[in-house]
Amino acid sequence: MSTATARPEATLPPGTPVITGWSAVSPYGIGRAEFAAGVRAGAKTAVKADAGLGPLPSSDVCTVPGFDIQEQLGPRGTAKMDRLTALALVASDGLLLDADGNRAVATDELTGVVLGITMGSLENVTDFLRQSYTNARPFYVDAGRIPFGSLNHAAGATAIRHDLKGPNTTVAGGRVSGLLALNYARRLMGQGRATKYLVGSAEEFSAAHAWFEHTATASGDPAPLLGEGCGLFLVEQAEAAERPPLAAVLSVETRVDIDDDPGAAVTACARRALQRAGVDAGEVWAAVPCAAPTAAGRAEHEALAALVPADALSRVPSMELLGDTSAASASFQIAAVLAVAEADADSRGRTALVSAVDRDGAVAVAVLRLMGEQR
Repeated sequence: MSTATARPEATLPPGTPVITGWSAVSPYGIGRAEFAAGVRAGAKTAVKADAGLGPLPSSDVCTVPGFDIQEQLGPRGTAKMDRLTALALVASDGLLLDADGNRAVATDELTGVVLGITMGSLENVTDFLRQSYTNARPFYVDAGRIPFGSLNHAAGATAIRHDLKGPNTTVAGGRVSGLLALNYARRLMGQGRATKYLVGSAEEFSAAHAWFEHTATASGDPAPLLGEGCGLFLVEQAEAAERPPLAAVLSVETRVDIDDDPGAAVTACARRALQRAGVDAGEVWAAVPCAAPTAAGRAEHEALAALVPADALSRVPSMELLGDTSAASASFQIAAVLAVAEADADSRGRTALVSAVDRDGAVAVAVLRLMGEQR
């Protein structure tokens, strides 16, 4: 297929969501700069697991290096905090605060938070249940851990930390969570229920998560190399954006694979997303699949390879470098596109496509117009 050509820039229609900032806490390190440098270098992140994690199905992991909850967030309120919440809070600090810890991004009464997850903190939930079974009485449990076991705790804690009073939502959708969150924010902003949003998704690494994924691995699939992290974006409406836009969200489409044919579902979803965005498949400059280590993930890659220009799939390094980051993957995919585009002057005005598939059949595709300044 022919190489993608640049699309002439056009004024964005009123109400178009634009990404004006982003942050990442990833296996590359804490912060946007660390993530961007790692992605551009195509660096691998797998390391040997810390012995403190206990027995694991695999000795290799892709965790955030040196991530200590109290070191990052201080001792107050963090003694029993789960890792998922901590990852989201640190990422939100990176998005809204400057290097000195002062607010760098203005927010208002209608600034919301929508965070994608898989099942919340699986480690917290399993530890709590274990106490109920193994302690002297079923109710002899650590009650202080109960709030951290709720699915919406990370999103709520983020809003409380930064005094964000707009709509606060948690979307549990596995690997497609980041795109579902983006679509949710797009819809509520379009309805006038929010002026701007912190949008993203997060996943923690834990022994419980590792064993869960190990037992869920289908016969014939490789043992998963698990990662973790959180990617967050500041999303505003184009006509009201207070910061230069990095990318415009032209469309987000979702679909459920009910025919056990993930390749066909990805193709249909991608075609629909491109159609709604007014973009031809041949114009796609970068296409980033989720690289799930499953048959669905392989079908996703093959579907995109048959749809977009050949070089579009190689423009952004594979997400395999970060390990299987589950719910965080789609947000990392978008962040990777922005990181690569930031360093490529030819990216301005180009189109990027981000897709994701989950084991339960969920499929999502987003089409972005790259607009940001280069550094």
